[in-house]
Amino acid sequence: MRKYLYSFRLYLLTLFQYRFDTVLGLIMSNVSMFITIIFWILIYKSNDTAVINGYKITDMITFFVVSSLFRKFILINGGFEISEMIKSGNLSRIIIKPYSINLFLYFKCLSNSVFEFFKQFLFLLIIIPFFVSYLTWNLSVQSVILLIIYLIVTTIISHLVWLLLGMMAFWLEQAQAVMWSFAVIINFLSGMFMPLDFFPGWSIKLLELMPFAAFSYIPAKIYMNLLPVAEAVRLLVVYILWILLLMSLIMITWRTGMKKYSAVGG
Repeated sequence: MRKYLYSFRLYLLTLFQYRFDTVLGLIMSNVSMFITIIFWILIYKSNDTAVINGYKITDMITFFVVSSLFRKFILINGGFEISEMIKSGNLSRIIIKPYSINLFLYFKCLSNSVFEFFKQFLFLLIIIPFFVSYLTWNLSVQSVILLIIYLIVTTIISHLVWLLLGMMAFWLEQAQAVMWSFAVIINFLSGMFMPLDFFPGWSIKLLELMPFAAFSYIPAKIYMNLLPVAEAVRLLVVYILWILLLMSLIMITWRTGMKKYSAVGG
């Protein structure tokens, strides 16, 4: 475990060296959030209503602001890296090294997520005073504990999901193009564009059971105390079961893919 923690620290320090990229990336990554918030403000004003599907305008803006923090812990890059390794043939020299490629990619991506989280957090501290009246503040001690657990679970689930998608490269020449298509679907199902409460009533419970809801929708509702603690714990158990299932699928996919793998160009 020491070597994985060392790589985590090393990649984290590396990220601090690119200051211009950091500032530019921070601005570009928040453009979509601001557009989404403006879009919902216009909807509330045009309908002249205080509540839509149980969300006041302050709840809606808080949802997207808080989600922007939680989404930094979605580990995507591992899937694209494993896909590129398979496609280029570089996987051959990686698998002979004395470490787990799964854990190596997890801690590498986690270092980037921690960096992005603190960057986003500092950015929000700067801009929040300008629209503090549009935010709700309902964080409790129970919520903090649950959020920490959910953040850990989110990093694991997202890493496993994308790693599994990345392994499509064993069979597909253009796996990354397919992965970007999946990214749009996953973003939609995680509540990036709107809370899942706006889906048809019969589908909400089903969508909450999907692992993507843990990426931002469920943590945001926990923050705003819109989800009972008992329900949050029940869903947490479901997401842990998803981790076990995804790990099993990755093991099967890896073994099957390695039988087909040929290091062309490696």
